[in-house]
Formats: sequence, C-alpha cells, structure tokens
Amino acid sequence: MTETTFTKERIAGAILAGGQALRYGGKAKGLLKAPSGLSIIQHEIRQLNLAGIDEIIIVASDPKPWRDCACNVVIDLRSGVGPLAGIEAALAHYGSSYEATLFLPCDLPAITSTEISQLQAAFTSNSAPVAVAVTNDLFWEPLCAVVHNSLLKIVSQAIDDGERRPQSVWRDAGAIEVHFEDATPFFNINTPRDMAHWRAGLAKA
Repeated sequence: MTETTFTKERIAGAILAGGQALRYGGKAKGLLKAPSGLSIIQHEIRQLNLAGIDEIIIVASDPKPWRDCACNVVIDLRSGVGPLAGIEAALAHYGSSYEATLFLPCDLPAITSTEISQLQAAFTSNSAPVAVAVTNDLFWEPLCAVVHNSLLKIVSQAIDDGERRPQSVWRDAGAIEVHFEDATPFFNINTPRDMAHWRAGLAKA
C-alpha cells in the first residue's frame, strides 16, 4: 500500500437524497422509519457520527422533505442527471475545506459505522482517489464511496460528456475496491416490498 497524507479528520459526509423515489410512490425514502424508530436518514447520520464524521450534508433536488433533518441541505447543480448531480454538488460544496467526501445513498437502513470506518481506512491508506464498496458477489455499490474532492472536474466533465453512471467514473479514475463479505449493510429500500422484506428478515432473526 502507498502511504498518503489523507486523514480521517479531513473526510466529510454527504447523503444522496436526490432521487424521485418513483418505485416508492414518490415518498422520500430516507424519511421512512427504520425498525429502530429512527428514519433511515437519521440512522445514517448517527452511524456517520459514530465513525467520526461530524460534517454531513444532504444533497437533493428538492430541499423541502429534509428541512427537519439536523443537516444542511445542498441542492443539485443540475437536474435530470441522476446521482452524479448530487456527487458533483457535494464535491463543489466542500471544495478544499475537506480532502474527501464519504457518500451514502439515503436508503440504507442497515449500514453501520463499521462499514463506514472500513471505507475510510481503505481510502486513507491508499493513493487512489476513490474507495468504493464491493460486496462478496463482486457487486459494486458506487454510491457508497469515499471520493477525493479534487475529482470535481472529472465528475463535471463526465456529466458534460453524457455519462450518468458513477461506477464508470470511478473505474476511469482508478478506484480501489473495498470488499465486504456481508452484503446486508448495503441492502437498500426501493419499494414497499423491499421494506417488508427487510422487516421480515429482522423479525426472523
């Protein structure tokens, strides 16, 4: 591994909440209640805090659903671009104030500080500009990643060129894969059926 000057304290957090949640009837998925009683986004904020990330923003196309969350809301710089728009907005927001941004989508009810800390550790101990979560079936979780803020120009250029897939941008940038044997923490809620499946699994456990 190549030693770098990256430090955990110089990583900020950004929760991507810009989707329209069409498969969930337009409801803001991050505001759905997790089994703990917290909303999913509150759960994520707590886990980021436990991992030592205190500066956290929510990135969205519409700030209204998130006004009661204890985080600043940053608006997408472009519309109709998908999650890369939120990534671009977060990187632009933090600029040189932080070295890197740790991204999470807003619909992970099971993510914990353990996974977040593993992503941080992989990023700070490597020279790669991106550390991205990969589950044991080699499935990339491109919205669960630590991204050096200097990649703003690359992300913006990719959007200008018509790219809409974060995974493609991370691959081209030379991302390192951070492997997780247990995919459960990365289970995301897209539909009411997903939420029912998640709750049924908890009840069975």
